[in-house]
Amino acid sequence: MRPALLTATLLASVAAPFAPPLPAQGPSTPPARVGVFLWHDSPNDATTLDGVREGLAEAHVAVEFVERQADADPERAARCLAELRGAGCDLVLALGTRATQLAREAMPDRPIVFAAVTNPVASDILPAWGPSGVPLCGASNWIDPQGVLDVFRMAVPQLRRLGMLRSRQSGVVSQAELTDMRALLARPGAPAITVHEAFVDGDGGLDGAVKQLLEAGVDAIWIPIDLTVYSDVPAVEHALGERRVPLLTTAASGVRGGALVGAAVDYRLHGRRAAALLQRALRHPDRLGEWAVDRMQSSLVVVNLAAARRNGFELPLSLLAIADELIAPEAPQEMR
Repeated sequence: MRPALLTATLLASVAAPFAPPLPAQGPSTPPARVGVFLWHDSPNDATTLDGVREGLAEAHVAVEFVERQADADPERAARCLAELRGAGCDLVLALGTRATQLAREAMPDRPIVFAAVTNPVASDILPAWGPSGVPLCGASNWIDPQGVLDVFRMAVPQLRRLGMLRSRQSGVVSQAELTDMRALLARPGAPAITVHEAFVDGDGGLDGAVKQLLEAGVDAIWIPIDLTVYSDVPAVEHALGERRVPLLTTAASGVRGGALVGAAVDYRLHGRRAAALLQRALRHPDRLGEWAVDRMQSSLVVVNLAAARRNGFELPLSLLAIADELIAPEAPQEMR
């Protein structure tokens, strides 16, 4: 991590509106019981939960997790939430936007802490980023769209038309990302960039969506935080065929899956921030409605040099200089 970002991250962590950790628990203190609800098998949610566990362990807070995952099945989700309601949990930790929406609907009277939610306001989870007055609060992995745009423009200086691949089925978060970016680009003095969206689960599937963006003359394609899209970046590359259009992403898994450049969330750090909020909620479960949503203050800039070499892209040195992580090409077989 570069020094400036490290400093910003440390300052953000110190400034987070969290109470001091709970006192260390003695051997006779029963562990808190926390229900964990996941909508689907998301690597972002899994990494966030790892960060939560690490944060609680470092604070010496014993927690018994009761985990339930819906596998993106509404009927299974209803059963999971009913099981958590009856499991005697002190509170519920909902991971992901859809999981939080469902948990809030099913348990409006129970304390719920959420994490890995990009924009709880645009997703209609909360009316505002400030205190909500309901027993629901959490940590958002929202990244300022200006920071995302700065990285994208650094990677593609000639950027004028930006395409976004989305899914209607799993696109709750990507819709929030799109809304934020378009709002930014509509401001006075914003760069003259338009964002074109195409749905991978529409006519023609992924190939049809990529073709639609190519016909729109996009200079780059955005792989958002949309599981359907970021989980299969190689398929996007295959759909491009001989067209060399850079793939940019806000999904950590997207850049590691083959996208060129990512302005992504450090989900492990995000989980650790959520762990601090979880401690506070365990201490004062009746006060969740008094707290504002915690937001990430920075993003990870990841550059996939292997993708750059594979597609013949030359990246600006200024981008390489600020990158937190460089994914190097594999050494040739004869050099191993």
